[in-house]
Amino acid sequence: MRLFHTAIKMSLVGVIASLIARFISLDYWMTAGVLAILSIHLTRRDSIVVSARRLVDSVFGLLLSTLLFIAFGYEFWVFAIFIFIFAYISWMLKIAEGIVPALVLVTHLLMLGVFSMPMLYNELSLIFIAIGIATLFNMFYPASSEKELEMHVDSIDHLVADHLYMLSLLLKDPDYNEEYYRHYNFLDHKIQEFIDIVELVDKDLLFQNDHSYLAYFHMRKEQTNYIRHMYQQALKIKKLHPFALEISKYVVTVSQDIGLYNKAVAQLRALDELQKQYKTSTLPKTREEFEIRATLYQILNEIESLLTVKVQFHHQYPDFGEKHFRF
Repeated sequence: MRLFHTAIKMSLVGVIASLIARFISLDYWMTAGVLAILSIHLTRRDSIVVSARRLVDSVFGLLLSTLLFIAFGYEFWVFAIFIFIFAYISWMLKIAEGIVPALVLVTHLLMLGVFSMPMLYNELSLIFIAIGIATLFNMFYPASSEKELEMHVDSIDHLVADHLYMLSLLLKDPDYNEEYYRHYNFLDHKIQEFIDIVELVDKDLLFQNDHSYLAYFHMRKEQTNYIRHMYQQALKIKKLHPFALEISKYVVTVSQDIGLYNKAVAQLRALDELQKQYKTSTLPKTREEFEIRATLYQILNEIESLLTVKVQFHHQYPDFGEKHFRF
């Protein structure tokens, strides 16, 4: 859908900018439409930033080329020297997005062969019309909203909760490996998809955007790394252990608390009690039991890291749930 709307914007700005340039009798009026199309991108922020750089660089290119042509003549070798100087400075100033549009406009000056103030005005008008129309469309064309982000947040939370529940099943049933692989691969792929979408939507929200949604998704992505480590540890357990059953129940409670609000602090307290209980329990009597308990201890450490990441997120965005999700 985003690509569809971007194509619509490109079509409209191309036609409108060209018609405006033609209406005011500019030479090379279709160039305005092409330059306007170049100033449309997938997100508002990218479009506005790139358009600003393109405008500055194009004006700079027109002025620099005019000075060189006046000083050395309207010759192709002067144009070649201009390209080198202009491209180098544009890259140094990090405004290289304007190189191609500027070169198109400068070729119009070169083909004329003499200095002409009306022609320079014509080229400047083309770029200002193109950038102006594109900027208006980028600002006011309907774009993504917070509602879309809220839907993605809800989806990702369900996926993470489901994944933790699958982990609890794996701890109770060591033979659950094949289903785990299918489910984890699906989750990891979907989370990356969501992050890619949110990064685009985040760039559409120009005002009152603290990037908390993007931070939330990256927090979930980091949590899935800890979940993957837990699965890798759980796959080493080949025999059911009483502690594994207790940890499985705890993981279920963690999965039920996956959501917007900061329930990780309470879960960390429960985890601390669980760890204290195991520290005071009878020592393992066999090597096999020792290895199982060591693996389970590592899983508890990963759970602690998973919860800590959520706590840190809420320290950075303490009002995330109340600010963005009002029902």
